[in-house]
Amino acid sequence: MPRTLLIAAALAVAASAAVPTAARADANAAFCARTYGMGGEVVQCNFATYAQCAATVSGVGGSCSSNPAHSLARWPRSR
Repeated sequence: MPRTLLIAAALAVAASAAVPTAARADANAAFCARTYGMGGEVVQCNFATYAQCAATVSGVGGSCSSNPAHSLARWPRSR
C-alpha cells in the first residue's frame, strides 16, 4: 500500500510539472526546444547552444530550432 501511494504521489508531481507554458521567444537565448505533452505544445527558448537544446529533447521527443527573436542564433556547421 505505501508503495502505491508513493507512485501516485510521484505521478501527481510529474503531471503538475508538465503544465504547458505559453509559447514565446526569449531574445536572450539562441535556441528553442519544442516538446509535446498531454497538455499540448511546450516551447522553451532558454538554450545558449544547439547541443543544450538537443540534450533536453533527447529521449522525450521534440525538436530544436533557432530562436527567431535572437539575432545570433546559428545552426551547428556540418563537418
